[in-house]
Amino acid sequence: MVLVLVEEKMKINRYLITVTSDSILDLEVKNVNFLFPIQGYSVGFQKTYDIQKISKKNSYLYINRILDCESIQQLKKDLENINPNIEGICFTDLGVVQIVKSLNYPLKLIYMQNHNTTNSASINCYLEDVDSVLISTDITKEEIMTILNQAKKPLVLPYFMLVDVMYSRRLLLNNFQEEFHLQPKREEVLTEPISKNNFLVIENDYGTVFYAKKFIDYRFIQHPNILFYFIQPIGLEKEDVEKILAKEDLKGISDTGFLEKKTYYRLKEENLCQK
Repeated sequence: MVLVLVEEKMKINRYLITVTSDSILDLEVKNVNFLFPIQGYSVGFQKTYDIQKISKKNSYLYINRILDCESIQQLKKDLENINPNIEGICFTDLGVVQIVKSLNYPLKLIYMQNHNTTNSASINCYLEDVDSVLISTDITKEEIMTILNQAKKPLVLPYFMLVDVMYSRRLLLNNFQEEFHLQPKREEVLTEPISKNNFLVIENDYGTVFYAKKFIDYRFIQHPNILFYFIQPIGLEKEDVEKILAKEDLKGISDTGFLEKKTYYRLKEENLCQK
């Protein structure tokens, strides 16, 4: 009986999709939840949305910038008048937890600080105060499965997304363009000269985000302890997302990231007593 229930649960595809373009809202797929980057509270997106104008069912707010005292107070006011169709908040600044608790409003909280959620101990610690956590993209498949097995609550799996590798509150892209007298842009692809790796850089008034240029593709991972399959289709349109959901190949724009490649290494042992 337990095995049957697990199999049935795995068949339910609960998708959480970042709304990076208006066309994505036209998706006709069951069990989709839309994640809206919020104007004034989000970085790394060219498209953001007014928090008071979001009314679509199964909506989540994406608040991923570092908040200062002024913005925390403003967010508290903004959340007092949101549409009841909004299910919850995906966030990176832990101050959001205290804001929502002080409002006594039934919003689900999902912690999405990607590079902080690399082991089950820290994730279960966060789960004491939030409803779910995004699993890090910095770990192997084996480590992901261990986390899913040990997590106290269902987690969010990075399903298909660009990975943010750096976020700065400084306007790095603007400073770079001014220094070298380049045409001002809020989005640009830059090449790191030593590794030759390409990065998509997106900037707004609240900071600069560097994304790895290739999408990570974890679409083959299944587990009963997954709350949402997270899709962040930056630069893609509805038709591309439909292909992602259908598990079609997207012409080499993705890879499996660190799933089969550890990001830590044991240093070679040296006998320091030898001359």
